[in-house]
Amino acid sequence: MRTRTARSVAGVTPDTRLRAALELRGFLRRSTRPAVAPTGVLSAALETLRGVLPYDCAAFARWDPVARCHVTLAGIGYPAAVLRFLDTRMHTDPLFAEVHRSGSPLRVRDVPRHRRRGEIFETIIDPLGFADGLTQCLFARDGRYLGMLNASTVDRRHPDDDAVALLDLLADDLAAALDPLPTALPATGALADGRTEGLLVTAAAPVVALSAGARPELAAPGSPLRPLLDDLLAGREPPGTLLVLLGADLLAVSLGGGTHGVVVLHRPADPPFGLTPRELEVLDAVSRGRTNAGTARALRVSPRTVATHVEHVLAKTGCPNRSAAARLAARLGLLV
Repeated sequence: MRTRTARSVAGVTPDTRLRAALELRGFLRRSTRPAVAPTGVLSAALETLRGVLPYDCAAFARWDPVARCHVTLAGIGYPAAVLRFLDTRMHTDPLFAEVHRSGSPLRVRDVPRHRRRGEIFETIIDPLGFADGLTQCLFARDGRYLGMLNASTVDRRHPDDDAVALLDLLADDLAAALDPLPTALPATGALADGRTEGLLVTAAAPVVALSAGARPELAAPGSPLRPLLDDLLAGREPPGTLLVLLGADLLAVSLGGGTHGVVVLHRPADPPFGLTPRELEVLDAVSRGRTNAGTARALRVSPRTVATHVEHVLAKTGCPNRSAAARLAARLGLLV
C-alpha cells in the first residue's frame, strides 16, 4: 500500500511528503495571522497540503461559539452547497461528535459499513462520488475547539496512514492558523471550566467571542472597562482581577495580552459583603469622590435615597467612613 500510494501522484514519495509537511509547518509558523480572517494563510496552506494529502476537495472552517456553527475560511473544490452543509449542519452529525471527542482524523474507510449513512453520506460522499476522505478537528493547546479540516478524494487509496500521521504532526500549527488569539495565553485554559467566558479585543478588528456566553458589551464604547482595554492595547501593564457591574450582573474580569490583542476573561461573581447592584453603584460613586447630590443625579434618585445607600454600604462593609469605602472599592477593582 505504501509503494502504490507513493506512486499514485507523480513525483510524490514518502520523503517528499514529509518535506511538504515540514515546509507547511514552517510556513504556518512564519506567517503573521490576521486576528479575524486568516483566509490568505489558510488558502496557501491548502495548496501546500496537496503534497501531504493528495485530495480532490478540501476546506478549513473556524468554529463560531456564539452562532454555534462553522464558518469556511478557505476551500478548494467543494460546491457551495457542500460548504453550507459543512458550516451549518456537519457539527450535528454523530460522526462529527466522534471525531471531535477523539481529537484524531476520522477517515471514511475507518467508519464501519453499517454506520456509513446519514446526511454526510447522503449529501456529500455518495452524490459526489468520493471514495474516501477525512475530518480533523483542531484544538488550541488550552483545549478550545477552533475548527476543522475536511478533505475528500475520489481515489480510495487516499488518505493513507502516512497522511494521517503527517496531519497529526501538523495539528497544532493548523489549529494556530485558525485561532483568533494572536498569541497563546495559558489563562484561556479557564474557558474549559464551564463558568468562564472570554473575548478578544484588538485595535483594528471587531471584538471576537471566544466562548458562547462572551459579553462583547464589556468592550463597547462607554463600558467602564473600555479605558483599561485601550491602555493595554497601548502597551500598559494589565491590572489584577476586576469586579465589573454589567447591568444587574456582577462579573469577575481578568485581562491579558498587549498591543496585538487583549483577552477578556469573565465569570459570574458573588457580590462582596452582600452588596446589592445599587449599593455597588453607590460604592463606585463614593470611590470617585462624588457627592450624594452628584450621585443622585447620575442614578436618577433622590439625595436622601443615596444617603441611605451610603449608610448601608458602610454598615455592610464595616468601613468607618467614605474614605475607607473608597479604598475598599479600589482593592476590589470595582468598575461600574
